[in-house]
Amino acid sequence: MDILLKNKIELIRWLKSDWNIILQHVQVHELITTTEYDNLKSMTVPTDVVINLLDIIHGKGENVCRNFLNLLKNDDVNEFSPELRKWIKTVDTSVQKPDKDCEKREAKRSIQETANTAGQSGIQVTCKISATDGGHVFSPIITGSTLSSNGININMPANCKYYQKFLKANTGQLVQKVKNIDPIIDDLDLHSESVANVRANPTRQMKMRELLDCVNCESIAKDLVNALFKLEESLMKELQK
Repeated sequence: MDILLKNKIELIRWLKSDWNIILQHVQVHELITTTEYDNLKSMTVPTDVVINLLDIIHGKGENVCRNFLNLLKNDDVNEFSPELRKWIKTVDTSVQKPDKDCEKREAKRSIQETANTAGQSGIQVTCKISATDGGHVFSPIITGSTLSSNGININMPANCKYYQKFLKANTGQLVQKVKNIDPIIDDLDLHSESVANVRANPTRQMKMRELLDCVNCESIAKDLVNALFKLEESLMKELQK
């Protein structure tokens, strides 16, 4: 969550005084792995411990950040810092509903495409895009489509309603068939540690599986799907059939 990054300096100041207790809590609540815990525990400078802990939590995505902030709301966790206790009570960690007006504006902007004609500079076309069989239209990224008076109709499978569900439903195919993994990683805004973990795998299949394991929120899933459409277009068309 952005709030974790925006308040990082204050959190470092509040948490470093009792960093050992914080480590115990995040380990018990499984917000960090045993390896991550051991690495943090081996550090001798409290400030370094807290900085690295916050970086790890932030790199794990929206859900882990939210769970960490909820953990800080517990009185037995924040009792050592009155400032932390006062601040954390003001933090909204509820799951925010999508801004429908924003979605509509973004959809309207995305579907305005310029269709080039021979010898002409092109025309502006605004089309309505719909999905059949209860499906959902991604982003959208349109390739090889035709225009008609009825607009553009894109058939999407029912399991594509959400980005994460789509990736999970097609994990086997993606692991076996995705080839351009390194360029895909470059297109994603992942934490440097996550990127290093993916690239460390010896085969592209293992890299892809590790990359899918990093998808722990809908925004990352959306970015990955868009990158797949961009770099693995034929495979994505195959998965849509």
